[in-house]
Amino acid sequence: MPSPDLRLGVDVGGTNTDAVVLDVDDQLVAKAKVPTTPDVTSGIEAAIAVVAERVDRERITHAMFGTTHATNAVLERRGLRRVGVLRLAGPATKAIRPL
Repeated sequence: MPSPDLRLGVDVGGTNTDAVVLDVDDQLVAKAKVPTTPDVTSGIEAAIAVVAERVDRERITHAMFGTTHATNAVLERRGLRRVGVLRLAGPATKAIRPL
C-alpha cells in the first residue's frame, strides 16, 4: 500500500470549479477545471473525479477547499442566509479567539 503523500485542493468559483493534486514538494501532479454547478456539490464532485482518475487515490492524505462563492455573496450582499460556524481545531487555534 502506498504512503499518503498527496494533497487535494478544490476551489469553487463563480464560473469554474478547480481541483489540483500536489505532492510533498508542492509540485502539480494533476489538475481539472469544470463549470461550477448551481448546486455547487456536483461541480466539486466532477472536478475531484477528474483528478482522481489521474492519481492513486490512496496516496491522498488530506483535502483543502476554498470558495469565492461565499466571498462574492458577502461582497454583493445577495444570496445570504444565516449560518452557524463550528470551529474544531484546538489547541493550535486557541491563539486566535473566536469572533
